[in-house]
Amino acid sequence: MFFGESRLILPVRPNDLDALGHVNNAVALEYLETGRWDWLGSQGIEPGDRMIAVVARTEIDYLAEIPRGRVEVRTVLESPTAEEFDEDGLTYRARFRQRVHLPETDRLAVDALVTVAFLDAEQRCLVPMQDFLAAAVRG
Repeated sequence: MFFGESRLILPVRPNDLDALGHVNNAVALEYLETGRWDWLGSQGIEPGDRMIAVVARTEIDYLAEIPRGRVEVRTVLESPTAEEFDEDGLTYRARFRQRVHLPETDRLAVDALVTVAFLDAEQRCLVPMQDFLAAAVRG
């Protein structure tokens, strides 16, 4: 559980392009966010109103231009690993490896590590990933 990869195909919208005719770097961050939402759904996780995941850190390498067409966002949970998750300790952050590929060529355009933290939106404090999952996993 929680260790599968999601793959999501997205169209490049006309407003995603900058003056040079390729995807703006900030739009690539939106693609990554959409990929994380897809990953959550594919794992049976439906975030609630109270326990939320927020981006704490993003490391991103832009490797190729993204032209008009489509992109494939691949998302996998890198940390905690299955072994770390099964330990008794609490985990307050998770790290996703996300890649944006160009489906026509399978060229890698974006390679990113995105770290999220888990918050109680009402109390405005950190909560463990385990509490987030308990509130969000669909039965």
